[in-house]
Amino acid sequence: MDSLTYFKSWQNFYKQELKEKLWKDKYIIDKLEPLKKAIEKSRQAFIENESFAFCAKCAQSGEKCCQTGLEWKLRPSEFLINLMLADYLQTEIKFNLERPEDCLFLGEKGCNLILAPIFCRNFFCDKLSNFLGHERLTKIQQAMEDEAILSFELAEYINKKYVLPYAEKIRKEKSR
Repeated sequence: MDSLTYFKSWQNFYKQELKEKLWKDKYIIDKLEPLKKAIEKSRQAFIENESFAFCAKCAQSGEKCCQTGLEWKLRPSEFLINLMLADYLQTEIKFNLERPEDCLFLGEKGCNLILAPIFCRNFFCDKLSNFLGHERLTKIQQAMEDEAILSFELAEYINKKYVLPYAEKIRKEKSR
């Protein structure tokens, strides 16, 4: 299965079966606003330390770390969080349909996801690490701590309560 089909199927599952359940789950609802603020704090650190600008310049020169296949680093639970955050912020998650050599979620201005996969949030190539230096890299990593903790807790909860039971249901249906 290609990544677009895979993520569209999760998007449809969210809209048709899960959305109402997730939005009624108090644990999830209570985590959304703190997670949104934590993501904003992380993004601000990336902006203030010129990381996003550096990556954009690098991409414009033809080098991109966000290549095809990287979307597979996004777990279903993280994608569901993104869909909920998109609803919460009244926006949408856009798929990259123009550049097949790039990640499915790479847009013209960077990642189209609100909550990037943990792999992507923690990836600093050698060029970027050298550009930032130890002090600025540490500032970014410290700013990302709340986002990392909240997103992990929420993703694990959604995975156990919603994703795994759905996967088990699909397995049983296929074995019949």
